[in-house]
Amino acid sequence: MLNYKRILFIAALTSFSAVATEQSLATLPLFDWPENIATQSLDDILNSLGASQTYEKEQGLNSSIIPTAYYTPEKGLGIGALYVGLYNLSDTKLSQPSSLSLNSYYSENNSYGVSLKNKNFFESDKNRLFIHANIANDVSYFYGLSGQSENVTSYNSEEFSANVIWLRKVASNIYLGFGVIGAYINPSDIDVNTTNNTDLLVKDSSMGGSIKIDYDSRDNVDNAFKGINLGFQFNQMYSNSQSETYEQYQVYYSQYHQFQNLTGTLAWQVKGEFNSDDTPFVQLANLGGDEKLRGYIEGRYVDNNMVFSQVEYRIPIYWRVGMVFWTGVGSVANNISGLFDDTLISYGTGFRFNIKDRVNLRADIGFGDDGAEFYLNINEVF
Repeated sequence: MLNYKRILFIAALTSFSAVATEQSLATLPLFDWPENIATQSLDDILNSLGASQTYEKEQGLNSSIIPTAYYTPEKGLGIGALYVGLYNLSDTKLSQPSSLSLNSYYSENNSYGVSLKNKNFFESDKNRLFIHANIANDVSYFYGLSGQSENVTSYNSEEFSANVIWLRKVASNIYLGFGVIGAYINPSDIDVNTTNNTDLLVKDSSMGGSIKIDYDSRDNVDNAFKGINLGFQFNQMYSNSQSETYEQYQVYYSQYHQFQNLTGTLAWQVKGEFNSDDTPFVQLANLGGDEKLRGYIEGRYVDNNMVFSQVEYRIPIYWRVGMVFWTGVGSVANNISGLFDDTLISYGTGFRFNIKDRVNLRADIGFGDDGAEFYLNINEVF
């Protein structure tokens, strides 16, 4: 018998529709108030840091360096610096520039790290090269598989990951890609004063390759106002800790709409991650955190298989400020047949502050079964 949470999940996947209109409605502020001396002064300060709201193609590399604040429930409050570079490699007619972002943080629980995201578009978008790398030393938490334990095990996690993929356009909006993946994690300082099976927290380094097919009609990869992104990725990995191979499968779908007579963008996403039984624990699907179902602590719900969906309404309010409202549902399980036996529901709201063309600071509060979680970070969730 279906419970109400499963019915809600199915409804979220089947009842999504909107009427598309001109892109200008996505950026038209809800309140058309004139700018004042305060906003003009802040614009002057931000512009001096390179944080103008528009991308100037004729300037070549458009660079911004912004001091940032940072907060997640797992790491607490922190500070950092964000570098954003927008540039054009070969074709000034491209609707979106290539981008490079470096995001660093240091938090109050002594977690620190740097992430790199580099998205390159070549030859009128016939070829794409995407690079994503992350190095971190974080305080992390373990609740057992599927979040079954109420006891929490804290540990320190040294992590490095890199994902490089080349995508070639093979038809209209369709790309075929091949990539290489590397991941290293070293759990240490594990709290042994819990009943959790901490034997799963082992040092592991994995390397492998990936194949990806991607349909992408979005107007911008980083922050879309319209279009669809649909795809499948297969990873074949080798684990040094287990001396054997394992497989990972990812399917995803996202869509972006504007209403006919209403400002803002309605965005919807559904994603599934499925891992073979011999996947190391530290490489399993992880539901929660600041991107996958805000409102749940990252590391609480981990298992072989994961499916989640979220719907988000993004509204420009005034000047550089916007708001979002969202709801989401998701589930993790050891076997695919067990998905949605326990379904998690999330909802929340947040503010956006535009610091560069299609680049936002975001402050979100998400509500889950265990209460509220607050997040302060960079860029849209999807």
